[in-house]
Amino acid sequence: PELNDLSSFTGPAQSTRTWLAAIGLMLTMLLNLTPSRAADADPFGHIADFVGKTWRGEGTGPDGKPMVDLSRWEWALGGRAVRITHILSDLSYGGETLVFWDKARQNLIYHYFTTAGFHTQGVMRAEGPGHLIAEEDVTGHPKITKVRSTMVIQNGILTTQAEFLADGRWAPGHSITYRAAAAQELPPFPKAR
Repeated sequence: PELNDLSSFTGPAQSTRTWLAAIGLMLTMLLNLTPSRAADADPFGHIADFVGKTWRGEGTGPDGKPMVDLSRWEWALGGRAVRITHILSDLSYGGETLVFWDKARQNLIYHYFTTAGFHTQGVMRAEGPGHLIAEEDVTGHPKITKVRSTMVIQNGILTTQAEFLADGRWAPGHSITYRAAAAQELPPFPKAR
């Protein structure tokens, strides 16, 4: 079956695909290291050091299998937003996220689009210095309807832990640790057309 056709996966393969989807969803949360701030403060201040770089994440999914994720962070819209493009090292899955400061809500919000055909929309809140909780709604995925993530950043290393809501139950997602990558360019997405 096509890797981006999630409806054709069942059993252990569905678990792997769900895990991959959760990885992509988690990446969207990586930018959300900024607590609610006064209107005149820089809402991207806590994550500015991540922008303009490529990051390599190593982790395991809920099925226990190892994975490597590559993500490129860059300023968008003249510095009014951040774009993250990510792809798994085996090129089986990836996506793009656009993160924007919502002045009225005093939160970073984001939209995430995937090579698997689903998309998400979310918001983040700080739980203390370097500790963020993100929650997002998922549209178009056959099982996952929500994702919540915890991110901790220390000494230039970002550790993420995700869980997802599927079939009315929360289940562990994945754990990933990101460090600066040596190579700055991401491999291209496989062509869909």
